[in-house]
Amino acid sequence: MLVKTTRNTEEFVSETGEWIAGNPVENSILLTMMAGAKFRPPTAPPITWSRVEDPDSGAAPVVGAAAFTAPHLVVLSGMPAAAAAALGAELGAGPDLLPGVIGPDAAAAAFAAAWSEATGRPARPDRREQVLRLDGAPLPLGRPAPSGRTRAAAADESELFTDWCLAAAHGAGLSRETAARSVQGQIAGGLLRVWEDDGRAVAILGRTATVAGVVRYNPMYVRPEIRRGGYGRALLAEVLAEVHGGERPPVGLAVTAGGNSAIRSLFESFGFRPSGGLAEFRFD
Repeated sequence: MLVKTTRNTEEFVSETGEWIAGNPVENSILLTMMAGAKFRPPTAPPITWSRVEDPDSGAAPVVGAAAFTAPHLVVLSGMPAAAAAALGAELGAGPDLLPGVIGPDAAAAAFAAAWSEATGRPARPDRREQVLRLDGAPLPLGRPAPSGRTRAAAADESELFTDWCLAAAHGAGLSRETAARSVQGQIAGGLLRVWEDDGRAVAILGRTATVAGVVRYNPMYVRPEIRRGGYGRALLAEVLAEVHGGERPPVGLAVTAGGNSAIRSLFESFGFRPSGGLAEFRFD
Protein backbone atom coordinates (compact mmCIF):
# COMPACT_ATOMS: atom_id res chain seq x y z
CA MET A 1 0.00 0.00 0.00
CA LEU A 2 1.18 3.51 -0.86
CA VAL A 3 0.14 6.50 1.29
CA LYS A 4 0.20 10.05 -0.10
CA THR A 5 -0.35 13.00 2.25
CA THR A 6 -0.79 16.69 1.43
CA ARG A 7 -2.11 19.94 2.86
CA ASN A 8 -3.03 21.18 -0.61
CA THR A 9 -6.81 20.81 -0.65
CA GLU A 10 -7.18 21.53 -4.37
CA GLU A 11 -4.62 18.86 -5.21
CA PHE A 12 -6.33 16.32 -2.96
CA VAL A 13 -9.79 17.04 -4.35
CA SER A 14 -8.50 16.83 -7.91
CA GLU A 15 -6.84 13.48 -7.31
CA THR A 16 -9.20 11.85 -4.82
CA GLY A 17 -12.52 13.73 -4.81
CA GLU A 18 -14.14 11.57 -7.49
CA TRP A 19 -13.29 8.39 -5.59
CA ILE A 20 -14.70 9.79 -2.33
CA ALA A 21 -17.89 10.95 -4.07
CA GLY A 22 -18.37 7.45 -5.45
CA ASN A 23 -19.60 6.38 -2.00
CA PRO A 24 -21.26 9.54 -0.64
CA VAL A 25 -23.06 7.83 2.25
CA GLU A 26 -20.02 6.19 3.82
CA ASN A 27 -17.84 9.21 3.02
CA SER A 28 -20.29 11.99 3.90
CA ILE A 29 -18.07 13.55 6.58
CA LEU A 30 -15.12 13.80 4.19
CA LEU A 31 -17.36 15.24 1.47
CA THR A 32 -18.66 17.89 3.88
CA MET A 33 -15.08 18.76 4.86
CA MET A 34 -14.09 19.07 1.22
CA ALA A 35 -17.07 21.27 0.42
CA GLY A 36 -16.41 23.54 3.39
CA ALA A 37 -12.64 23.81 2.94
CA LYS A 38 -12.96 26.76 0.54
CA PHE A 39 -14.72 28.78 3.26
CA ARG A 40 -12.17 28.16 6.02
CA PRO A 41 -10.61 31.36 7.39
CA PRO A 42 -6.87 31.80 6.88
CA THR A 43 -6.28 31.48 10.62
CA ALA A 44 -7.94 28.04 10.83
CA PRO A 45 -5.64 25.02 11.34
CA PRO A 46 -4.75 23.38 8.00
CA ILE A 47 -6.38 20.14 6.92
CA THR A 48 -4.01 17.24 6.33
CA TRP A 49 -5.41 15.00 3.59
CA SER A 50 -4.28 11.44 2.93
CA ARG A 51 -5.04 8.88 0.26
CA VAL A 52 -4.10 5.23 0.16
CA GLU A 53 -3.32 3.53 -3.12
CA ASP A 54 -2.96 -0.14 -3.96
CA PRO A 55 -0.41 -0.27 -6.80
CA ASP A 56 -1.61 -3.76 -7.72
CA SER A 57 -5.23 -2.73 -8.25
CA GLY A 58 -4.85 -1.55 -11.84
CA ALA A 59 -6.84 1.36 -13.26
CA ALA A 60 -8.43 2.44 -9.95
CA PRO A 61 -5.61 2.45 -7.41
CA VAL A 62 -7.29 4.55 -4.67
CA VAL A 63 -8.64 2.34 -1.87
CA GLY A 64 -8.96 4.79 1.03
CA ALA A 65 -8.81 8.40 2.18
CA ALA A 66 -8.57 10.37 5.42
CA ALA A 67 -8.48 13.91 6.79
CA PHE A 68 -7.04 15.39 9.96
CA THR A 69 -7.38 18.87 11.44
CA ALA A 70 -5.72 19.50 14.79
CA PRO A 71 -6.93 18.96 17.48
CA HIS A 72 -9.68 16.74 16.06
CA LEU A 73 -9.81 13.02 15.32
CA VAL A 74 -8.56 11.60 12.05
CA VAL A 75 -11.62 10.93 9.86
CA LEU A 76 -11.43 7.77 7.74
CA SER A 77 -13.31 6.76 4.64
CA GLY A 78 -14.32 3.19 4.23
CA MET A 79 -11.27 1.14 3.24
CA PRO A 80 -9.81 -2.37 3.57
CA ALA A 81 -8.14 -3.14 6.88
CA ALA A 82 -4.76 -3.44 5.14
CA ALA A 83 -5.10 0.08 3.75
CA ALA A 84 -6.12 1.47 7.15
CA ALA A 85 -3.13 -0.24 8.76
CA ALA A 86 -0.76 1.25 6.20
CA LEU A 87 -2.25 4.70 6.81
CA GLY A 88 -1.98 4.33 10.59
CA ALA A 89 1.67 3.31 10.34
CA GLU A 90 2.48 6.19 7.98
CA LEU A 91 0.78 8.87 10.08
CA GLY A 92 2.23 7.37 13.25
CA ALA A 93 5.69 8.05 11.83
CA GLY A 94 4.77 11.63 10.92
CA PRO A 95 5.14 14.87 12.87
CA ASP A 96 1.50 15.30 13.95
CA LEU A 97 0.47 14.24 17.45
CA LEU A 98 -2.87 12.61 16.65
CA PRO A 99 -5.56 12.55 19.35
CA GLY A 100 -7.46 9.60 17.86
CA VAL A 101 -9.41 8.29 14.90
CA ILE A 102 -13.02 7.80 13.82
CA GLY A 103 -14.21 5.65 10.95
CA PRO A 104 -16.02 2.47 9.96
CA ASP A 105 -15.48 -0.18 12.61
CA ALA A 106 -12.88 -2.42 10.95
CA ALA A 107 -10.93 0.43 9.36
CA ALA A 108 -10.72 2.42 12.61
CA ALA A 109 -9.55 -0.63 14.56
CA ALA A 110 -6.84 -1.46 12.01
CA PHE A 111 -5.65 2.16 11.88
CA ALA A 112 -5.49 2.40 15.69
CA ALA A 113 -3.54 -0.85 16.06
CA ALA A 114 -0.98 0.17 13.43
CA TRP A 115 -0.63 3.68 14.84
CA SER A 116 -0.09 2.28 18.34
CA GLU A 117 2.58 -0.11 17.09
CA ALA A 118 4.35 2.69 15.18
CA THR A 119 4.35 5.13 18.11
CA GLY A 120 4.53 2.87 21.12
CA ARG A 121 1.54 4.71 22.58
CA PRO A 122 -1.70 3.00 23.61
CA ALA A 123 -4.89 3.33 21.60
CA ARG A 124 -8.07 2.75 23.57
CA PRO A 125 -11.57 2.20 22.18
CA ASP A 126 -13.86 5.09 23.05
CA ARG A 127 -17.34 5.70 21.68
CA ARG A 128 -19.16 3.65 19.09
CA GLU A 129 -21.81 5.40 17.06
CA GLN A 130 -24.73 3.99 15.10
CA VAL A 131 -25.35 5.34 11.60
CA LEU A 132 -29.02 5.58 10.62
CA ARG A 133 -30.08 6.06 7.01
CA LEU A 134 -33.27 7.37 5.38
CA ASP A 135 -33.95 6.55 1.73
CA GLY A 136 -36.96 8.24 0.20
CA ALA A 137 -39.68 10.21 1.94
CA PRO A 138 -39.98 10.18 5.74
CA LEU A 139 -42.91 8.59 7.52
CA PRO A 140 -45.55 11.08 8.76
CA LEU A 141 -45.58 12.52 12.27
CA GLY A 142 -48.52 10.33 13.22
CA ARG A 143 -49.72 12.48 16.14
CA PRO A 144 -50.76 16.08 16.81
CA ALA A 145 -47.89 18.57 17.09
CA PRO A 146 -47.45 20.46 20.37
CA SER A 147 -48.00 24.18 20.59
CA GLY A 148 -45.47 26.44 18.94
CA ARG A 149 -43.81 26.74 15.56
CA THR A 150 -40.51 26.20 13.75
CA ARG A 151 -38.21 29.01 12.69
CA ALA A 152 -34.60 29.57 11.69
CA ALA A 153 -32.05 30.12 14.45
CA ALA A 154 -30.82 33.69 14.81
CA ALA A 155 -27.24 34.91 15.12
CA ASP A 156 -27.80 36.35 18.60
CA GLU A 157 -28.75 32.87 19.86
CA SER A 158 -25.40 31.30 18.96
CA GLU A 159 -24.08 31.24 22.55
CA LEU A 160 -27.16 29.45 23.87
CA PHE A 161 -27.22 26.97 21.03
CA THR A 162 -23.49 26.31 21.41
CA ASP A 163 -24.30 25.26 24.98
CA TRP A 164 -27.01 22.97 23.63
CA CYS A 165 -24.70 21.55 20.96
CA LEU A 166 -22.12 20.68 23.62
CA ALA A 167 -24.79 19.07 25.77
CA ALA A 168 -26.02 17.00 22.80
CA ALA A 169 -22.46 15.84 22.12
CA HIS A 170 -21.74 14.90 25.74
CA GLY A 171 -18.84 12.46 25.83
CA ALA A 172 -17.62 13.18 22.30
CA GLY A 173 -14.73 15.44 23.32
CA LEU A 174 -16.10 18.39 21.36
CA SER A 175 -14.43 21.69 22.24
CA ARG A 176 -16.46 24.85 22.73
CA GLU A 177 -14.56 26.56 19.92
CA THR A 178 -15.46 23.78 17.49
CA ALA A 179 -19.08 23.68 18.63
CA ALA A 180 -19.39 27.46 18.32
CA ARG A 181 -17.92 27.43 14.80
CA SER A 182 -20.32 24.67 13.76
CA VAL A 183 -23.37 26.42 15.23
CA GLN A 184 -22.44 29.77 13.69
CA GLY A 185 -21.95 28.12 10.31
CA GLN A 186 -25.32 26.38 10.51
CA ILE A 187 -27.04 29.61 11.51
CA ALA A 188 -25.40 31.53 8.66
CA GLY A 189 -26.46 28.85 6.17
CA GLY A 190 -30.04 28.60 7.48
CA LEU A 191 -29.36 25.01 8.53
CA LEU A 192 -30.21 25.25 12.23
CA ARG A 193 -33.93 25.11 12.98
CA VAL A 194 -35.67 25.93 16.26
CA TRP A 195 -38.98 24.93 17.78
CA GLU A 196 -40.31 27.96 19.60
CA ASP A 197 -43.19 27.84 22.08
CA ASP A 198 -44.63 31.01 23.63
CA GLY A 199 -41.62 33.02 22.47
CA ARG A 200 -39.10 30.59 23.98
CA ALA A 201 -36.72 28.26 22.11
CA VAL A 202 -37.31 24.71 23.36
CA ALA A 203 -35.56 22.50 20.79
CA ILE A 204 -33.04 22.68 17.94
CA LEU A 205 -32.14 20.49 14.99
CA GLY A 206 -29.11 21.14 12.79
CA ARG A 207 -28.05 19.63 9.51
CA THR A 208 -25.47 19.89 6.78
CA ALA A 209 -26.12 21.23 3.33
CA THR A 210 -26.90 18.49 0.81
CA VAL A 211 -23.58 17.29 -0.62
CA ALA A 212 -23.47 14.59 -3.31
CA GLY A 213 -27.09 13.74 -2.56
CA VAL A 214 -26.58 13.23 1.18
CA VAL A 215 -27.62 15.37 4.17
CA ARG A 216 -26.50 14.66 7.72
CA TYR A 217 -28.48 15.65 10.84
CA ASN A 218 -26.76 16.96 13.97
CA PRO A 219 -27.14 18.34 16.62
CA MET A 220 -30.55 17.60 18.07
CA TYR A 221 -31.40 18.94 21.52
CA VAL A 222 -34.56 19.47 23.58
CA ARG A 223 -34.69 21.32 26.89
CA PRO A 224 -34.60 18.61 29.60
CA GLU A 225 -37.64 19.91 31.51
CA ILE A 226 -39.99 19.52 28.51
CA ARG A 227 -38.69 16.28 26.98
CA ARG A 228 -41.32 13.72 25.99
CA GLY A 229 -43.60 16.62 25.15
CA GLY A 230 -43.37 15.98 21.41
CA TYR A 231 -41.31 19.09 20.60
CA GLY A 232 -38.29 17.26 19.16
CA ARG A 233 -40.53 14.92 17.19
CA ALA A 234 -42.52 17.80 15.71
CA LEU A 235 -39.36 19.73 14.81
CA LEU A 236 -37.80 16.69 13.16
CA ALA A 237 -41.00 16.00 11.22
CA GLU A 238 -41.11 19.51 9.76
CA VAL A 239 -37.43 19.56 8.79
CA LEU A 240 -37.59 16.09 7.23
CA ALA A 241 -40.70 17.02 5.24
CA GLU A 242 -38.97 20.13 3.94
CA VAL A 243 -35.68 18.45 3.01
CA HIS A 244 -36.95 15.07 1.79
CA GLY A 245 -40.35 16.00 0.39
CA GLY A 246 -39.35 16.48 -3.26
CA GLU A 247 -39.36 14.06 -6.18
CA ARG A 248 -35.69 13.15 -5.70
CA PRO A 249 -35.05 13.39 -1.97
CA PRO A 250 -31.48 13.16 -0.68
CA VAL A 251 -30.30 10.32 1.48
CA GLY A 252 -30.61 11.31 5.14
CA LEU A 253 -28.04 10.27 7.72
CA ALA A 254 -28.15 10.54 11.49
CA VAL A 255 -25.29 9.45 13.74
CA THR A 256 -26.26 8.58 17.29
CA ALA A 257 -24.14 7.51 20.25
CA GLY A 258 -24.46 3.82 20.97
CA GLY A 259 -26.24 4.38 24.27
CA ASN A 260 -28.65 7.08 23.11
CA SER A 261 -31.69 4.90 22.49
CA ALA A 262 -34.15 7.81 22.70
CA ILE A 263 -32.65 9.71 19.75
CA ARG A 264 -32.19 6.50 17.78
CA SER A 265 -35.83 5.50 18.32
CA LEU A 266 -36.99 8.98 17.31
CA PHE A 267 -35.19 8.87 13.96
CA GLU A 268 -36.27 5.28 13.35
CA SER A 269 -39.91 6.30 13.86
CA PHE A 270 -39.58 8.43 10.70
CA GLY A 271 -38.12 5.62 8.60
CA PHE A 272 -34.38 5.80 9.33
CA ARG A 273 -32.78 2.36 9.48
CA PRO A 274 -29.41 1.12 10.84
CA SER A 275 -26.61 1.37 8.30
CA GLY A 276 -23.39 0.33 9.98
CA GLY A 277 -21.39 1.98 12.70
CA LEU A 278 -18.48 4.27 13.41
CA ALA A 279 -15.83 3.48 15.99
CA GLU A 280 -13.70 6.02 17.85
CA PHE A 281 -10.27 5.29 19.30
CA ARG A 282 -8.38 7.74 21.52
CA PHE A 283 -4.60 7.83 21.61
CA ASP A 284 -3.12 8.31 25.10
